[in-house]
Amino acid sequence: MNISQLKQITLNKSLKYVRIWTIALITLLFVNNTYAQRPGYLELLGNVQQDGKGLEGAEIKVMKGAENSDNLLTSAGGKFIFNLDLGHLYTIVFSKNGTITKSVLVDTKVPESYENQIFSFKFKIDLFKAPEGVEQPKEAAPPVTKLGYSEAYEDFDYDPEYSKSRKVEMDVVKQKMAQEVIKQEALRAKAEEKARQDSIAQAKKEELAAEKARRDSLDKVREQQKIEEAKLAAIEREKTDSIAKETARLSAVAALIAAKEKATQDSLVAVEKIRLQAEAAEKARLQAEKDSLARIEEKAKQDSILLAKEKEKQEALARSKAEQDSLNKAREEAKIADAARKAREKEVSDSLNVEKEKARIAALELAAAEKVKQDSLAKVEKERAAAELAEKARLKAEQDSIAQAEEKQKQEELKAKKERERLEAEAAAKAEKDSLAKAAEQARLAEIERKAQEKATADSLAKAQEKAKAEEAARIAKEKAEKAAELAAAEATRQKAIADAQDKVRQEELAKIAHDRAVQDSLAQVRSKFKQDSIADAKEKAYQLELARQEKIKIEKDSLAKVQKEQEEEALRLAAEMKKKQEEEAAKKRNDDIEAQKKALAAAGKADPKKGVKRHQRLQNRF
Repeated sequence: MNISQLKQITLNKSLKYVRIWTIALITLLFVNNTYAQRPGYLELLGNVQQDGKGLEGAEIKVMKGAENSDNLLTSAGGKFIFNLDLGHLYTIVFSKNGTITKSVLVDTKVPESYENQIFSFKFKIDLFKAPEGVEQPKEAAPPVTKLGYSEAYEDFDYDPEYSKSRKVEMDVVKQKMAQEVIKQEALRAKAEEKARQDSIAQAKKEELAAEKARRDSLDKVREQQKIEEAKLAAIEREKTDSIAKETARLSAVAALIAAKEKATQDSLVAVEKIRLQAEAAEKARLQAEKDSLARIEEKAKQDSILLAKEKEKQEALARSKAEQDSLNKAREEAKIADAARKAREKEVSDSLNVEKEKARIAALELAAAEKVKQDSLAKVEKERAAAELAEKARLKAEQDSIAQAEEKQKQEELKAKKERERLEAEAAAKAEKDSLAKAAEQARLAEIERKAQEKATADSLAKAQEKAKAEEAARIAKEKAEKAAELAAAEATRQKAIADAQDKVRQEELAKIAHDRAVQDSLAQVRSKFKQDSIADAKEKAYQLELARQEKIKIEKDSLAKVQKEQEEEALRLAAEMKKKQEEEAAKKRNDDIEAQKKALAAAGKADPKKGVKRHQRLQNRF
């Protein structure tokens, strides 16, 4: 590294330090100028107390002359902090329900040289209890102290003489108010005891009334139930009677239908009987005809047989006669031949050829006799064959006649049967049609009657059901109205009891521990008196129930109050934390501002001893 480079580095460092100091100086001048131009104020902080405890939620009204410039509430522990502009006259009013209102007069006028100064003053103020219904005493109207700038302290301070005299006056007021509060608390304790006794009596009375109302309501409900049961029984009887009537009507209709069906069946049976009788008569007629034909056939057959036998007999007689005649003729011819033979024999005997002639004649005679015999037999056979053919022809004619007669009879029988069946079918169809038409008409009339009866029954049942529904709806509406009224009355009683209990709880919360002990002693005395007087178990039970109910209400209220208190404490805790954070941030900001002013003044050189931040250290100021 050469010399020129070292010089350049040294120059750069020098320029860097110059820039830093220049920036610091400009910043200091800017801060000094800023704080020099910022106006001063008075910071008031402290807490509001009651009986040595921080009073949270107290109201603080800041009056700037006649103008209400600000309103705020104390945080946890009764803490407060706010700023007042310099150069004005303020009245700070501290108040809360049930306490005596106090005010502080603050004059923030300071010397001109201190108008940009920040001042702080801390004090405590006590708000004691005020009797209920008592107006603010005139003695408490003036401010309890006066704050202003003190030349001696070069800071804000209170007027000792004025504050002392006002403290004496306020102590007198406090004593009077305390005596009045004690009187009111005694009266309140007495009133609360009376109210408690009245509440117990009223609760018992209300419980008895509620029990009576409940019993009356139950009696009414039972009576209504009896009436409704009677109505339902009447409706049920009416329904039963209607059903019985309908059943009887249906039974009558069924009997009528059964009678009509029986008549139809009887008619069908009669028709069937007539048909069967007709069939039987026809069968008898056919059987008679058949028997007659059989007899005729048998007679014809017998007659034919007799005729054939007679003919055969006649033919036999004729054949026998022909044979006899032939034999007689042959015999006669034989005799004639024999006479001729004898004559020829005699003629032959006369000759040599008598023997031959005799033999030839005998042969001729024998041949003639044989021929006659053969002719006679052939004739007889021919006559017999003719007779047989005639008999066969006759038998065939008889058989053909019988067959024709039988065929004709069959045709007539078939025709008669068909005609009979047709007539029977027509009669049966007509009877069935008439029976079915009659049955259909009867069924139609029965159906119309049944539908009319069913409609009448349905209408009756519908009317009965509609009436029952209307009565049931009216009863339900009435019950709902009564129940609603009862519930409304019970709810009103419950709400009233809750309101009374809440009021009582609020009143009891205002009572002291001694009053609670007195109440407990009083309850113990009451219980002892109840036991000594041997009150009935029912009253004792009612009393115990009332105590349990009151205890339950108290527990519920305590629980509710505890929850509310926890919620309020949580809200207050959060508010306190937020307030504390805001206070810490404000304090830090003030401290930062003060430190910045101190640094600015110290950097500026000499600081005026009469200027700067003054903080009053007498923290035991109490008004």
